[in-house]
Amino acid sequence: MKTMKLDQEWSGYVDSYINGETQLEGVHRMAEMRVEEILKYVEAQSPFYKEHLRNNKACSKNNYRTLKGLPYTTKNDLRTADTEVCCVPFDEIESYYETTGTTGKSTPCPRASIDVQSSGAYVKNAVKEIYQSTFGTMNALTAIMGPSELYAFGDTYGGVCKDLGIPFVRLWPESPRVGLEKAAERINKLGVKSLICSPAVALALSRFYKSIGIDPRDTSVGQILVLGEICTPEMLTNISRIWGVQCTHGLYGSQEAHTVATGCPEGNLHVSETNYIIEILPLDGYAVDDVGELCITMLVPGAKPLIRFRTGDLARLSPSSDCGCGNKSRCIRIFGRINDTVTIGGRQMYPSSIESAVLNAVDSAWGYQVNIKKGNSDTDELEVELVADIGNQSVVLIEEQMTSHFGVPVKLLLQSRLDPRTETGAYVSWKHARIQDWR
Repeated sequence: MKTMKLDQEWSGYVDSYINGETQLEGVHRMAEMRVEEILKYVEAQSPFYKEHLRNNKACSKNNYRTLKGLPYTTKNDLRTADTEVCCVPFDEIESYYETTGTTGKSTPCPRASIDVQSSGAYVKNAVKEIYQSTFGTMNALTAIMGPSELYAFGDTYGGVCKDLGIPFVRLWPESPRVGLEKAAERINKLGVKSLICSPAVALALSRFYKSIGIDPRDTSVGQILVLGEICTPEMLTNISRIWGVQCTHGLYGSQEAHTVATGCPEGNLHVSETNYIIEILPLDGYAVDDVGELCITMLVPGAKPLIRFRTGDLARLSPSSDCGCGNKSRCIRIFGRINDTVTIGGRQMYPSSIESAVLNAVDSAWGYQVNIKKGNSDTDELEVELVADIGNQSVVLIEEQMTSHFGVPVKLLLQSRLDPRTETGAYVSWKHARIQDWR
C-alpha cells in the first residue's frame, strides 16, 4: 500500500510538470526536498550507498545545497558493487535488465514500477508530440528495433505504443531469427511507417535497400526516431535525406540512468526535469568551456537510484528557449563519450566534431570510418572511408574541406561497403565502430 501511494504521488508530480501545471522553477525548488529524501532512501536501502556515504561529513545535512560535497558514483563502482547498489529486492521489482557490457562487466539494472512510470511518462509525451507532428495521428505502424531482450529499449517503447494506441512490431536486426534482410522485408510487407532504432541500424537498412535496387525513400517509412549512440545534427539531417523522412532523437539515457532526456520534432533533446539533478563537470583540456562530463543524481526512489553518477558522456546544457518546439525543459546536447575523444594534429577532437566534419563534406553518407595514421614525417594523417553520394563534388575538394577542418592531411576513399564493425556503434562504442587509431 505504501509503495502504491508513493507511485501515485510521483506519477502525479511528473504529470503535473509535463501538463504545464507546475513550472520549471517550482520543480527546481522541489529538488531540494527530493535530494534529502533520496539520500535518506539510498542510505537506508542500498548496502553500497550506506558505506559510500557513511563518512561524508560535508553532507551531514543531506540537502540540495551540499550535494556537491557528495562523493561521485562511477561505472567502476557499479561493476564492483553489482547488486549491492540496488535498493529493492528483485522479487519486488517490475522488470530486470542489464547493461550491454560495452565498457566493461555488465551490471544489473532492475526497475521498480515507480521507475517505469516516471521515466516512461516523458517518453510517452515525446512520442505523442512527434507522431502528431509527423502523421497527425497515432495510427502509424512502428518497428521497434533494439539490440536485445535484456535491454529496456523494447519494453519502454512497447509500453508507450500500447498506451498511445500505436500499433507496433518488434524487429530485432541483431536477432539470429530476424536479421537485417528479414527486417527490411517485413518493413515493406507490413507497411511500417515509423522506425525506432540506432543511427547505425537506420544506415544499414538504407544500404541494404539500395543493394537490392530499392530507394529507401520509396518505402512506407515516414519517420525515424534514433537513439542508442551519438547522433549529431548532421547525422539527423543525413538520415532524413537518405530516407526522405523526418528523423529526430527518440531519447537519451542508459540502462543505469533511464530516460535522461527525450527528443522533439525540432531535433533537440529535453531533460526529464522532475527525475534528475544535472551537473556538467568541467574537464581540463577541453576547448569549449560549457562542455563537460554529464553527472546525474536520480531523484526517483526506485530500484537503483544513483547519486552523482558520472556518465562518462560529454554534454552541454542550454535553456529551453534554444528550441522552438514549446517544451519548457532545458535542452541537452551529447557530444559523445569522453573516452572516445581523440587527439588529431595536437588538438583534442570531440566524437561529434569528427562526425560533423565527415557528414558536412558530402551530400549523403550511408556509412563512414576514419583511420588515424602517422605520415612519413611523423605527423598525423587521416584516411576517411565513405559509402556516400558525393554528387557533383570532386574527391579533391572534399579532401581539402576535411583537411581544413582537421588540420592534417586527409585522404578520401569511396567504398561500396565498410568493415562490419561500423554497424556496432550502439552496442560497442562509437570510437571502436567508427574510428581506427593506427598510431
